[in-house]
Amino acid sequence: MPKTLYPHFCITPLNLFPMCDACQELKHTKTGGEAEPRFFLHPYFDVFVANQVLELLIAAPFDTPTFRLGTHPGLTAAQTALVMSHVRELDIEKRFAYYFTGQYLRLLRQARHLRDSGQDVRAVLTGFRDAIAPDGMNVWDHVFYAATVTNAALIDYLAGGPLPSFR
Repeated sequence: MPKTLYPHFCITPLNLFPMCDACQELKHTKTGGEAEPRFFLHPYFDVFVANQVLELLIAAPFDTPTFRLGTHPGLTAAQTALVMSHVRELDIEKRFAYYFTGQYLRLLRQARHLRDSGQDVRAVLTGFRDAIAPDGMNVWDHVFYAATVTNAALIDYLAGGPLPSFR
């Protein structure tokens, strides 16, 4: 709740939660509108965010993939609407396009290294996802690796497809 509009809530611990500078700037004093009473998720009151709420889709061709951020299936209609509002209002998909591109290049390098050292690509990437999960199901690295290991065509490409050469 914006402290300029609700000064009595500005010291309430449950109203104080960390947000990066870019998100805070975009959120500013917005809370909701007539059509959507709430624009943003709240980490204390929206208990469903303990589960993964965002799903990244990585689409072929895998040498030049496209990324699309959506909601995880299994959310209710109301939860989906709130998550999509949060993503829209904070311009998350656009802002994280650069992040996903960088992570994907790193993934290609990891896959090359894993293949060259005779390791099971799926098993190692699943281990990466599972190691990140305790930090949160909606941490960007978890969302990325969850998208990777659940995409059978991508795993096949990483395990045996023609990967680019890196210097």
